[in-house]
This record gives sequence, C-alpha cells and structure tokens, in this order.
Amino acid sequence: MISLGQSNDGRLILASNQPFPSDVARVEYFRDQKLFMLIYEDTEDGSDLMPCEMNDTESEIIKGSPDILVIVKEHEDADPYGYVSPLIQIGV
Repeated sequence: MISLGQSNDGRLILASNQPFPSDVARVEYFRDQKLFMLIYEDTEDGSDLMPCEMNDTESEIIKGSPDILVIVKEHEDADPYGYVSPLIQIGV
C-alpha cells in the first residue's frame, strides 16, 4: 500500500509498506492528470504510474513542493528507511 502525506514542516511524504523494485530516482507529477509516476534508479525496473488521481487540495500542495520524502517499510520486522527524491512537475 502506498500513501501520500505531509510532514509538519510541509514536506511531501510518499510511504510504502512494501518494497519498490529499486530506489525511486525521481517522482514525476502530471499536473493536468493529477497523477504520480515513480521512476526507479535501476532503469531495467522501469516506472510505475500510480492509479489514483489527486484531488484539487492535494494537487495545490504538490505543486508547491520541489522534492518528496520516500519512506519504505519492506516487511513487518524491518525498520523503515527513507530518502529524498526530486519531484518533477510536468504540465501547466
């Protein structure tokens, strides 16, 4: 499951309770469609388009963010880990 949140300081957080194929090199946000695409560091892993559209309030928050904190908890017994990834905004 992937969730989108915001920290107290306004930073966007993308959290997942399952591992990604490799670390997220960047997150692309398509403003007109209000959709995220995750681009992985290992180019063989390709990318994943997130299937849920953001609402207008979420979209405005996303438009003001230059990056996103990615937090992953690979399995129940593992500690979560995180890293900052660029947030590339596409469209008007």
